[in-house]
Amino acid sequence: MNSRLFKAISAILIGIAALDSMGILVRMLGGDYPILMISVLRNFFGLIPVVILLVIGPGLGEIRKLFKTGPMMILTLRGASVLMAQMSFYTSLTKIEFATASALGFTSPFFVSALSIPILGHQVGWVRFAAIMVGFMGVLTIIRPFGDAFSIWMLLPVLAAFGYGLSSVLVRLFPDDISSAAIQTGQQWASFCFGLVLLFSLGQQVPIASSTDAMLFVLLGCFGGMGVMGLVVAYRQVEPSVLAPFEYFGIPISFLLGWMFFGEAPFATLFPGVFFIVGAGLMIILRERRLQKTKLDPNIPIKVKSRS
Repeated sequence: MNSRLFKAISAILIGIAALDSMGILVRMLGGDYPILMISVLRNFFGLIPVVILLVIGPGLGEIRKLFKTGPMMILTLRGASVLMAQMSFYTSLTKIEFATASALGFTSPFFVSALSIPILGHQVGWVRFAAIMVGFMGVLTIIRPFGDAFSIWMLLPVLAAFGYGLSSVLVRLFPDDISSAAIQTGQQWASFCFGLVLLFSLGQQVPIASSTDAMLFVLLGCFGGMGVMGLVVAYRQVEPSVLAPFEYFGIPISFLLGWMFFGEAPFATLFPGVFFIVGAGLMIILRERRLQKTKLDPNIPIKVKSRS
C-alpha cells in the first residue's frame, strides 16, 4: 500500500469515527435540548476545524469566489438541504437505536444516483437501477413498514440520506476553481444562518444548563467538523471510488458505539437488511469505478454518507 493511499484510508476512518462520536453526543444532548438548537451549535462550532483546513490550504481569500450569483444559489440550496438532513438524522438518533439510524443513513448513494439524472443530466443504467432497487429492499427489510416493530421515526434517516445525497450532487455544480474547503466552510455557515433564523423564529432557544453541556456542544461541533474534514482530506488524496467502500466501516463502528454507550444490539432489526444496503452501495461504487476507467461517463464522486 502506497503512502498516499494509507493516509487517505486513515483520514476517512478517523472522519467516520469522529462523525459517529458526534452522533453519540447528539443523542446525549437530545434529551435536554431542542434538535434545532443542537444543529445550530453543531454548525457553528463545526466551523473551527473546517476553517483551519481552509487557512492551511488555499487561504481565507478563497471564500471570495463564492460571492457570485451561481455559487451563492448553489450554496443556499446546499445549506438548506444539509440543515433538513441534520434535523431529520439528529431526531432519529433520539428516537430509534443508534446503529439502526446510522445504517439507514447509508442509503445516500442511491439518492445520489437518482438525483444525478435531473440535476446533472446523467444516465442511470440497469446496474445502478438494480442497485437502487436492492438498496430499497434493504431499507424495507429494516423498517418493516407493516410489522409490529415499525416506527415512523425510521423514515427520518432515509429523509436525511436524501438531503445529504442532494448536497453531494449539488457540489458538482460549483466551478472547479473553488476549493473543497471553501465550499464546506460556506455550506456550514449557510446551514448555521438558516438554523439560527429558524431557532429564534420558533422560539426554541434554551439556556445551556451547565459548563459540562457547553463543553459537549463544543465537542459535538468539533467532531462534526473533524469528520467532514477527514472525508475532504481523504477524497483529495485518491479517487473517490477507491475510498468510498471504507465509509461502510461506519456501520460496525456505530453498532459498537451504540452497544458501549446505550446497551443496544439491534441484530434482529438490522439483519439481513444491512447486507442489501451495503451490497447495493458497493454495486454503485464498482460501477462508477468501471465507468471512470473506461471514460464513458463523467463520474460522480460518491461519498457514501455525509453525516454532517
